[in-house]
Amino acid sequence: MSEKSPIDEQWDSLVDDWQSQPYEKVDTNKLIKQLKKRTFYAKLVLFLDVIATVGLAWSFFWSLDNDDFNLPTTIYLGVGAVGSLIYTILAFNIRFATWRMDASDPEQVFHKNMSALKGAIQYANLWVYSCYIILPLGNWFVWEIGKTTEKSMFYGYVFMNSLTLFMIACGLVFKARRQRELDSMNEIING
Repeated sequence: MSEKSPIDEQWDSLVDDWQSQPYEKVDTNKLIKQLKKRTFYAKLVLFLDVIATVGLAWSFFWSLDNDDFNLPTTIYLGVGAVGSLIYTILAFNIRFATWRMDASDPEQVFHKNMSALKGAIQYANLWVYSCYIILPLGNWFVWEIGKTTEKSMFYGYVFMNSLTLFMIACGLVFKARRQRELDSMNEIING
């Protein structure tokens, strides 16, 4: 009765083969540490977004009450405040989707990290798209201010466009890094 059937022998062979396959171990402690660090920075950026939104809204309402501001500045601040509010609400929605997830066991930590990477990619897209909106609005503002001054606004255009293009480039680099990390995590899952 100690003899194994051919099916049992094949099964044992299959198990041995499966167990001998190389696999990449995931250091969950490192993953948790990385997740906490990124969550801290994401919360800091979100806090700065809220501060900027409140500052823009306050500046807009102050410009309405103050006669020293011209109409283009008031319009720019108003559109900026509304745009910043929309941006911040969308950023909150992106970030909270990941922060609500449980991470009590190693598998959940892994999935939360993947969700955080996907959220970071969505945030980078939001960042870049908002810069595309800022670009024409900022150029319009420089144009309108240029009508009220005798100085050339060339440097204003250069500064405005350079700053916005720099922000777009930073967003694209951030997105590419997180995409590479997500791809490597997917490789671990899919083998």
